[in-house]
Amino acid sequence: IGEWSLHERVSQAVAAGAASAAMADILPAGSGYWRFFHDKMAGLGIGRDAYGSHAGVDVTRPDLAERLPAFDVVHCTGILYHCPDPVAALHNLRRATGRWLIVNTIICPPRIENAAGTLALPDGAALFLPGLSEAERDVLRLRYREHLGWSPDYGLDYVAPRPGTPGADMPHMAADGGLSCLPYWWLFSPNAFRALLRTLGLAIRDEWTWHEHAQFALCERAG
Repeated sequence: IGEWSLHERVSQAVAAGAASAAMADILPAGSGYWRFFHDKMAGLGIGRDAYGSHAGVDVTRPDLAERLPAFDVVHCTGILYHCPDPVAALHNLRRATGRWLIVNTIICPPRIENAAGTLALPDGAALFLPGLSEAERDVLRLRYREHLGWSPDYGLDYVAPRPGTPGADMPHMAADGGLSCLPYWWLFSPNAFRALLRTLGLAIRDEWTWHEHAQFALCERAG
């Protein structure tokens, strides 16, 4: 429901004839984002009795599968790279998946070359963004500016600030002292992301990559 429900899939599932559909999100039920989502559904002629709502659901918690009913299809995008522990989060998602999982993450190409320098990433690697050197940060910053048109106000230093940056909009530590799910934590290589899915018993049936920046996978749960 973040980004004002721009990418929600509940309305599409209902329109396609799903027997049931539901939205789950980490935000509490009283959040303005939830109210906006329900209003959007109502505006599309979809009543509250046509879908379920699961508020306060954290994908990183091991009790995720116990807090949700079983779903034949689970759609979860725009989440993994915000998780400090994406391996555990994906494992939890698999446990909540009856058969099909649609998932994505932000990736880093195996090699980036631009005026700021070169950044190479082995097939089995993932970049831990808080650990970027200044030289690596320069290469990624320029790539996002040139390749994706990110402005200086919304760039690498915004979504992946240096650790301890005062007043960061996406800090690594939450106000309660826990780990924050706001910043970008990880950039997987394409092959590392595929390997993670397969390691957790998810067979990749189809995939799509957007601008060598986001990789999507349609996975079938094996067993």
